[in-house]
Amino acid sequence: MNFSYEELYAMFGRYDINIHIQFAPGSKSYEIFGSYLMGDIIYSKEEREALEKALKSDTIPRSDELVRILPSPAIDLTPDQYEQAERHGVPCSDIIEILSMNGPRTNAFTKVGNRELPAPRTLYMHVKRGDGNRLMFGFLDRRASRKDSLSPQEVNLYFGLATYFSVNTKEGPFADLTHDPKDARYFELKTKYDDLVIIDDEIKEFAAAISERYFVKEGMITAEFERSGEKMQTIAKAFGDEVNNARKACHKFDEEILLFGGKLIYLDLERFLHIYCRHVTEAQVGGAFAGKSVLQYKYDDILEVIKLVIQSQSTEIQDHFKNNPGNNFRRSGRRAVYLYGNYYHVDIEPSGRLLTFFPYENKAASEADAE
Repeated sequence: MNFSYEELYAMFGRYDINIHIQFAPGSKSYEIFGSYLMGDIIYSKEEREALEKALKSDTIPRSDELVRILPSPAIDLTPDQYEQAERHGVPCSDIIEILSMNGPRTNAFTKVGNRELPAPRTLYMHVKRGDGNRLMFGFLDRRASRKDSLSPQEVNLYFGLATYFSVNTKEGPFADLTHDPKDARYFELKTKYDDLVIIDDEIKEFAAAISERYFVKEGMITAEFERSGEKMQTIAKAFGDEVNNARKACHKFDEEILLFGGKLIYLDLERFLHIYCRHVTEAQVGGAFAGKSVLQYKYDDILEVIKLVIQSQSTEIQDHFKNNPGNNFRRSGRRAVYLYGNYYHVDIEPSGRLLTFFPYENKAASEADAE
């Protein structure tokens, strides 16, 4: 056996690096995948904890276990091959050689405290006033014309922009879409305001719409906090700063597209409130929130973490909804999604709405949530 279970973790798995695996001719893995497989070795939280402990022991074992591989998008696999690699794994004894790129190696799993994402790359683009709204309409119109899915807010924005640009919404791609006229009118007025063509009466209507949307959000935020089982006044007195921070964060949020594709994945305000108020450190107030798992990132990173986790499962999500359009996509327990040292539960509705998202904080939580 060239590589033991423990050696694979010590050399590659603990650093979350992509590897090229060569299988022994005649082995079971060779029969299933051919001569090689590319991807990342994946572990459950409990497996990582056990391996970290084993590597600190005086005598490190050399076990021939199954190692699960998250295949690289660069290779073509059948659904059965993908499931074998990702869900079941390959025996260590089938592996005769492993290649990987040299570079900095960090064990993100053992990092404690708040986490920060890698610095993003920023692209700057100058857009003249008025061009941004026209570009957005063109973007939505192309997708709708191709029968790509739009999120609920995108549909309302599409109708609002179409009315602003005097496009007939009784035919073409609009005929297959159902929208909220009040929301569409809000986006029409907002576009006029942005382009400096709004008139006096419309300014009053727009101000009223902004106020209405604010109080709808405020009601949803208050209701989420009151689910803690304590009265809002008591919470505000004991946790004033945290409550204010949560309110500001939630008022900034409308809807977020998490993943484009045949199946559009999005996060709406209702589910954002659930995720943020239940699982972010500064929003944990009230008795019912005590002990909830927390996202170990700053608020500004929360949406980016969610996007990265969802996008890491892009192929699996699209394949799932293509083959099982009426069933939720779920990753939990042993199949939880791993990213930068954390394991995440993900549950997406057939509509494409992200239903639940949270990190596992302990073994009991993971086992209780197993598939």
